[in-house]
Order: sequence, then structure tokens, then C-alpha cells
Amino acid sequence: MPPSLENSRIWGIPIRTLVVASITGIFLWNAGIRIAIVRQHRVEAGGVEPNVIHGIQKLMLGQVLYTDPEQVPFDVIQYTPAYYLMCAGIGDLVGLKGDDARSIILLSRSVALALWLLMGWFVYRACRSANGAQWSSILAAGIAMCIAWEQSYSRMDALVAATSAATVLFFLKWCSTGRGSYLVLSSIVAVTGLFSKQSGIVMVVAPLLYLVITRQWHPLRTYLISVVCATTAWLLITFQLGTPLAFYQNTVLGLRNGLSREMYAVLFEPATYKYFIGWHLLLVVLVVRGWRSGHRGLRFLAVASTFSLAFALITGAKSGSGLNYLHESLMLTFIGLSVLIAQDRSPRWRNVFAWAFAIYGGVLAAFRTNSTLTVWRNGEPDSANVEFMHQEMDVRDVLRNDLGLAADEKIFIAYRGYLELFFTGQSMLTQKDIVQNSTVGLFDYTRFHRVMSDGTVRFVITDGPPVPVAYLDSTYVGWEPIRTVHGRTILARSARP
Repeated sequence: MPPSLENSRIWGIPIRTLVVASITGIFLWNAGIRIAIVRQHRVEAGGVEPNVIHGIQKLMLGQVLYTDPEQVPFDVIQYTPAYYLMCAGIGDLVGLKGDDARSIILLSRSVALALWLLMGWFVYRACRSANGAQWSSILAAGIAMCIAWEQSYSRMDALVAATSAATVLFFLKWCSTGRGSYLVLSSIVAVTGLFSKQSGIVMVVAPLLYLVITRQWHPLRTYLISVVCATTAWLLITFQLGTPLAFYQNTVLGLRNGLSREMYAVLFEPATYKYFIGWHLLLVVLVVRGWRSGHRGLRFLAVASTFSLAFALITGAKSGSGLNYLHESLMLTFIGLSVLIAQDRSPRWRNVFAWAFAIYGGVLAAFRTNSTLTVWRNGEPDSANVEFMHQEMDVRDVLRNDLGLAADEKIFIAYRGYLELFFTGQSMLTQKDIVQNSTVGLFDYTRFHRVMSDGTVRFVITDGPPVPVAYLDSTYVGWEPIRTVHGRTILARSARP
């Protein structure tokens, strides 16, 4: 049996102190990389960042967030509005301009970074509120932060992670104190997570499942009433940003990307799954021993972590899904292990769990931090990104100043970059990845084909061969190159009959 992780020493230093020092070092390494990514000038830090920036810009420019995806400008704002509102509100507060794409990117990445830190604090407090030891609480928070996927570097995933951790914190406080205010707080925060991204439904349902399974009907009634009230309030806010039909089209129909085995292929690849299989086994341990313990907080974490993993694996079948779907289930497992180690009555098993948590957690944190380093390296040297941004600004200036593009005229940009963020509301079909990567046709683009031919679109800009202009299996005739700027070709409708 290994020496007690909690009580033994090496060279006079408590082993638990060495564990804390190790995860702190990995965290500082990770944080340094994250800060470096914030400063990079590339337009894509992960998770199709431009789509989120576009939504923030729409709000800051006074445009309607949710519009009919089958009508000009064919936008698809796939996610619920809380993150867009948060970033736009902060941007307005500090005096940013909605058409300043670089500033909005910095804003979103900085907000996501702050939410990342907040998530770590909530994880730590959740562990401590259920009597987790300080060393294991720090370990849980550190791992949860270090494993964050790039989809949370500048997206609503960061807000969902923070609200999920906060929901756990308040619900665990309710489990230990029985105070109704904590139950209400957990429901409000959980619903805010749902209105940050649809996957936030996990932390709305998890407390409900626990209350139903344990037959706590009075708290269940309180929780449901709070959820209904919070949901109603958020719907009232949301319907100020677009009609109920447009909201449904964007956030429900806009997610029908079709089915794919991509996430499973990545997850269960032996080179990858070796970092995750241990957590799935530890989750089984958490469920079995946690439920048998009779500890209310552990029982809730057993239900929540299981439901979260099941939800991630089921929704992972959607085309475009990634391993980031696993983050909440892992975070719940970390919190659960911290509490289990403190509560388990068997000193032997407590020590086994402690060593497994420390070693396997450190390995996963280091692995994911190395992945974060790869994300940063993919954006280096940043001088190339700066040059790309300035080239896009030159194209923008040519369109506006030399070619006289008016604010109410439309363009189609056939590639992804800064340029479409300079023309929010004017650029057609900005969320191209949603159309291109879906295995099924999401919407009827008959109107898009029409505006590409009837004069509604004044210019087409491409970074590839100038002609023919082809998109969505259609070729559009009558377009002629009129200007080339930094390898981008600007095309206009032919004057010939």
C-alpha cells in the first residue's frame, strides 16, 4: 500500500503540498499560454470564433440578433444569448465600437479568460462547501481549469462552465444547510447557463433528477418554480433580440447538423482514451461509493456526473461535436472525488482514491495543457496574423473608399477572415461552416441563390480563383473581376447584357 498521500512526507515536505505545488505549476503554465492566445491577432482561436464575434457585433451595432436564416443576410446565431449580451454589455460600457473587429475579439477572449478563472474558484468553493480537503479542492479546481478546450477560449462554453460550477456550489450548500435561498440561487444560475448555450440544460436537469430520485417533493416544487420564473425572465429578454420563431429557427433548427461518429473516433482512439478511461472508472467508483455513503452532496454529484457524461456521449453524435462536450462531466467527477476522499470511511480506499486523483489528474492536466500549447503554436508567428489583418483592412478600404460600397449594400465573402467582421449585416451567409459542415441541409437557400444573381449582392470577394463564382453546389454567372488586393479578388456584376 502506498504511503498516505494526506499525512506522509517526503524529505520533510507533506506529499499533499507537493501535489498542490505540481498542479499549481501546471496551472501557471496553462494560464501563461491562455494569456498569450488572447493577444494573438488571428481571427480563430477555436470553435469557429468568428461566429461568436459576429453575434456580439450585431448587438453592439444595434442589429437584431436572431433573424430568419432563410432571408438576407442569412445569419445563423446557433446559441442562446447570455454570452453575447454579457460581452456586448461590457463592450458598450468600456466604449468599444461594434465594427472594431480586433477589439471585439480581444473583449471576447478576455471575458472568456475571466470566466475561466471564475469557474476554477467555483470548483474550489464547491469542494470546500462539501468538506473536501484544501489540497484536493485545489487539485480539482486546477485540473478543471487546465483541461479546458479551445472552444472555451472565446465562446459561450466559458460561461456555461462557470455557471455549471456555480450551480454545483449553491446546490451543495443547499444539501448541507437546507436553506431554500441556495436552492433558488442554483436554479437561477443553472437557467442562466441554459441561456448561454443549450448544453446548459444539463445543470438545470441534474438537480431535478436528484430531487426526484430522492423523493424530496417540497424542495422539488421550490426548484421547479424558480426554474420556471428564471426561464420566463430569460425568454422575455431573448424575445427582445428577435421573434420567437427566429429564435427557434436559429437555436433549434440551426443545430440540426446531422449525425457523425467524429467525436467517438477521437475519444476512443487509444492514444487519446488512455487519458480519459481512468476518469470513467473513477466516475463508477464515485457513483457506487458516493451513493452508498448517504452523503447528500455526494449523492447529488453521483447523479449529476453520470447524467452529464450520458448527455455528452449522446449529443456527441451530432456532426461538429468535440471532446469539449466532456468538460462538465469531468469537472463534476473532480469535485465528487474531492468530496469522496474526505467522506469515505475506509482509510485504505481513501488513500487509493487520493493517489489516483493526484497522479491521473496531473497527467490529464499536463496533457491538456500541452494541447493548449499546440493551439497557441498554430497561431504563431503572430506577425503573419498582423499582416493578414492589415491586408483585410486594405480590402475593406478599397470596397468602401475606392468602389463606393454603401452601408446598405450587400457583399458575399467566399472565405473566412476579418473581412466579414468588418461588414456585419452586409456580408451574406457569414456562418459558412454551419452550411458546409452539416451532413443535412439546414435551411432553404433559394433566396440566397436569387440575391447572388438579381443585383442585391454588389460585390463578391474571393481569395481563390476569381471565376467561376460557385457556392452551395451552384455556379453564379455574370461576375467579373474588377480589382485584386493582396491576393483577394473583388468581383462585380458584368455590365454586359
